[in-house]
Amino acid sequence: MLRRRLLLSVAPAWTLLSCSRRQPPAKRIPLRVALSPHLTMSPFYTGYEAGYFNEAGLDVQLSKELPNVQSIPLLASGKLDVGFPGLTPGLINAVAKGARIRLVAGRQVISRSCDTRGGIFVRRSDFPNGIPDMRQLRHRRIAITSSGTFGLFCLDKLLAPAGMTRADVEVHPTSPNERIAALRAGAVDAILTAESDLNPMLSAFQLAPGPSLVDVLPNFQYSFIAFGSGLLDGDVHTGATFLRAYLHGARDFLSGKTPTFLYDFAKSNNLDPQLVRKTCRDSFEHDGRLHLQDLQSCIDWSAVNGYIPRSMDARNLVDTRFLDELGRTA
Repeated sequence: MLRRRLLLSVAPAWTLLSCSRRQPPAKRIPLRVALSPHLTMSPFYTGYEAGYFNEAGLDVQLSKELPNVQSIPLLASGKLDVGFPGLTPGLINAVAKGARIRLVAGRQVISRSCDTRGGIFVRRSDFPNGIPDMRQLRHRRIAITSSGTFGLFCLDKLLAPAGMTRADVEVHPTSPNERIAALRAGAVDAILTAESDLNPMLSAFQLAPGPSLVDVLPNFQYSFIAFGSGLLDGDVHTGATFLRAYLHGARDFLSGKTPTFLYDFAKSNNLDPQLVRKTCRDSFEHDGRLHLQDLQSCIDWSAVNGYIPRSMDARNLVDTRFLDELGRTA
């Protein structure tokens, strides 16, 4: 099912980004940045290792190995300045209660060319050509990630075109590390991937694809850059400077530049570095544009399913001043 093209968005600033090297400003600005241990951090590390943040006068202090859900209260309290969250009920509720945290740029979308996030996979031995229809999984066991609600959002959106709901399947919350093992052992009949880190390894696991969120919500934006109170209440130029450096690194990563972080990630997770290096990169945004229609879809779904007390306008979750500043100062 195809959607209408985005009606509400923030104008891109990437065409105005400067790629020239600049001397660091005399005054250094410290920024505390939360990073989760995932391949999706590669665009940030590309810019960080290239020195783009340092050249911009930013002393970036990294809080590594911090799950996105844990970064939200730290951002809201001012203990962190920058995070890279998805849109969760916890974030929506925090903003609704007055927390100083806002989404300031888009980071990832569901990409038809490569992304596995929101996709169903089955054993190739059972379905040599995969499955084209969710009805083939009626009354079957589907493993989804045991943390967060995005997996349930994806599952609901995949079931709806087939006239199905979660009542028509057996949902098995499973940890990411156990999900593929459960599928290969026959403990479940299918898995739903709610992250992108599996992308380069799926072929090695002999899995076959099924319906994907990209078929239902093409180019759906699900990952963001968020600022906490320190940047929201400070000089807008500082936040815009951070976004400029991040987007510079993201564009480098999209063009093929590979950070050392990616190889370190492969090593620490016992993965083939060359296989990981070949992971598709097309899911990353190059301009920071925010898709308000996608945000609204998540908010409305969260309200309908009782994860938040009531729906709210997606514009209340975003702060566009920083992208706007990029356009004015480039």
